[in-house]
Amino acid sequence: MGRSAALVIAAIATFAVLIQNGMSVTAFGWAAIHGAGASALLPFLPAAIGLLVLWAGYFVITRTTVRRLTPVFGIYALATVVASEAILPFTPLKLWRTGRAASSVEVRSVTDELLLSARGNPIGIRIIFEAVVPRTGEYSISASGLGRVGEDVLWPLNFGRIQRSKTEPPPAEGESIYGIFQKGVVYTFVQDMTPSFLSYDEKEQVPCLLDVRTKYISEEAFLAALAKSRNMKYRGNVLVSGPFTQVSADVKDFVTREYDVAAMYRTIAIEGNRRCES
Repeated sequence: MGRSAALVIAAIATFAVLIQNGMSVTAFGWAAIHGAGASALLPFLPAAIGLLVLWAGYFVITRTTVRRLTPVFGIYALATVVASEAILPFTPLKLWRTGRAASSVEVRSVTDELLLSARGNPIGIRIIFEAVVPRTGEYSISASGLGRVGEDVLWPLNFGRIQRSKTEPPPAEGESIYGIFQKGVVYTFVQDMTPSFLSYDEKEQVPCLLDVRTKYISEEAFLAALAKSRNMKYRGNVLVSGPFTQVSADVKDFVTREYDVAAMYRTIAIEGNRRCES
């Protein structure tokens, strides 16, 4: 009876280890299909080690005279699964926990204001918001690009460029590209956005015009659309992600006040009429 129960526990633990290593097993399959050779085995290595430890323990424990075989092996199998969870960088549980934390970030008081050049001319939109994380950990928190409310426009007239961003107090540096944010601390984010046709040289303090012409957008079409881009509102989102999230969580939608994008274009002419170097 003890061995039968231990075998069931081993089978359940095997399934758990394979689930934990789902990404590695998938990578192994893709690599093997695409003829990666022996290197295809590398992604499977963590799963192989976990299964080896699990089943080696099973054979040793079940072949040794051990009282209460089932609880002893059950503790061993649980410890193997827990250790695997702690060691592996990506598991479904970590993805779920990080995704839940990201979607639970509280975003407060999103405001916007006109972004000015050093000479006081309009060049973009400044987004300001506060955020509090539900638990201490690594996060990336930022506003998305801004799209016009109510109608589709040529992409260069949307605000797709982050000119600069600042967080106060600054989060600690994490092991990844994400900052470490502390639970309960109110962080203030300032993010400067410029329209996709405009870049601003912080060193020289002058704007320049980016080349937005494509096979689908002529300069004439761009200028015609620009002439109509006065007193327009824009829509954006505050997005949160973490080191284990597959997608960013949309935690706050917002709409800006009205802005004159044509005036931002005129700033380029007023301040030197420069074209950005490619």
